[in-house]
Amino acid sequence: MKMFGYVVLLLALAAPAFAQSDSTIPSSATSSGDLSGSSHWTWVHDSGTPGESVGSSAYPVASPSLDQESREFYMSYSHEGGERYSLTFAHDAEATHFIYDTYVYIVDPAQLANLEMDVNQVMPNGKTVIYAFQCSAYSGTWEYSIIANNRPHWHSSGLPCNPEKWAANTWHHVQIGSHRSSTGVVTYDWVNLDGVCKELNNATGNGALDLHWSPGDLNLNFQIDGASKSSGSVKIYADKLTIYYW
Repeated sequence: MKMFGYVVLLLALAAPAFAQSDSTIPSSATSSGDLSGSSHWTWVHDSGTPGESVGSSAYPVASPSLDQESREFYMSYSHEGGERYSLTFAHDAEATHFIYDTYVYIVDPAQLANLEMDVNQVMPNGKTVIYAFQCSAYSGTWEYSIIANNRPHWHSSGLPCNPEKWAANTWHHVQIGSHRSSTGVVTYDWVNLDGVCKELNNATGNGALDLHWSPGDLNLNFQIDGASKSSGSVKIYADKLTIYYW
């Protein structure tokens, strides 16, 4: 995620509201539009991963693509290194609900240990709330993170997920629903993979940190972590990457 050098965070908690799919996004929600084509993407090695990585990104990619305009994320890595791709896409300090919505295409899933998708928001009081979530081959589950002692700690949601087992060269639709309290306690409500929606239960915690970012900034992260203990490469595509918030 776009923050300091260590692994991203995220928090979650069960809540049935909006625990469905696209059709339940409220009409009042703001849509970021398709962020795949933004010219403001940046990327950097995530020093919270054990190895090294070098990333690149390309747009537009006509194939594979759902609309002739997908974005390619490429990483060469060693020793399970990870690359974090980030984008500041809007300004809203008041929104409390978020849906991270994207289509993902993995060329070689065996190379991918973690696929992490986050939103970061700076509240009016200046604290940055981290909404982070990942599909992890290490635990074989969807994972969320809570902050303890000013550090993020990943926790298993108990819901099965392993990116190494996702079908290769196939588009997968991912949606993640989350919300926060006025003090920055984050709740992850549900995750939807290829139309199968699962609610999270009892996954919640503080998500706010003093990072001294600009109030109202909305940022997203798309992080890929390598699976090999020696070296390898990951090529992945995202299309129709959209954040809904209200």
